[in-house]
Amino acid sequence: MKSILTILLLTAFNQPPTEKAEVFAKGSISTGLIEHSAPAYSPSMDLVVWGVVEGPGKPARIMEMKKENGTWTTPASVSFSSPDKDDFYPRFSPDGRTLYFTSRRPLPAGFPPLADMWIWSVQQTKNGWSEPAPLAQSICEGYEYSHSVSKKGTMVYSFRKENGKVFDLAMIANGKREVLPAPINTNGYEDGPYISPDESFLIFESDRPGGRGSNDLYICFRQKDGQFGTPINMGDRINTQHSERFAGLSPDGKILFFGSDRSGPDVYWISAGVIEELRK
Repeated sequence: MKSILTILLLTAFNQPPTEKAEVFAKGSISTGLIEHSAPAYSPSMDLVVWGVVEGPGKPARIMEMKKENGTWTTPASVSFSSPDKDDFYPRFSPDGRTLYFTSRRPLPAGFPPLADMWIWSVQQTKNGWSEPAPLAQSICEGYEYSHSVSKKGTMVYSFRKENGKVFDLAMIANGKREVLPAPINTNGYEDGPYISPDESFLIFESDRPGGRGSNDLYICFRQKDGQFGTPINMGDRINTQHSERFAGLSPDGKILFFGSDRSGPDVYWISAGVIEELRK
């Protein structure tokens, strides 16, 4: 029996997720622009947001579509985002109350001068989006990029160091910041983390040796000792010689979204059963 979410997706985009990765929502979400995040759906499935870049070297903005009277609206920029602010990586908290994103917009008084990027949040209100607010200085240092949050409030994010030569992953849990250890982090590139709502697995992108080419998606599962295990390449059903990035799951955990340069770049989707196969 199909989940309610899958039925809604079929109604919206007239295409089922399959065991093979396919372009998602071509013409509305996957377009001629550079899609720069996985689509993030609200738990109620009546709102989807994602990041786009107009072209190489140009700023980013966040797009949205709403489901109104059974029909999805035309893609449009969210009210708080515009190209001059350079907004990236929208990601809902699991309860859907908060949308996190990363931005190069100026920080308010009391914050240090912006070094590069900072994580912000907005809330959904009856009148639309609230005013964006930067996360605390105890979380951000000004070099943060993509991110995700678990049900318990654990945040995993990527951060830039060595003038962009290295990207690593860090975790904020119970107010403590921890740079994730090897073999999750290497001396190269780790970015685009997605932590599952129950924290049982972590997906991220990396250019480490042994991949299919460029950036591949990797997954590591929580072990009995509470630590994440050795990263596993997600295989040929996900990865190609091109760049695969920006993993994210549907609210019911049944659909895996990710970005790939194999035809675009575009957003792809596939049954999340691939995750359970890798877990076994």
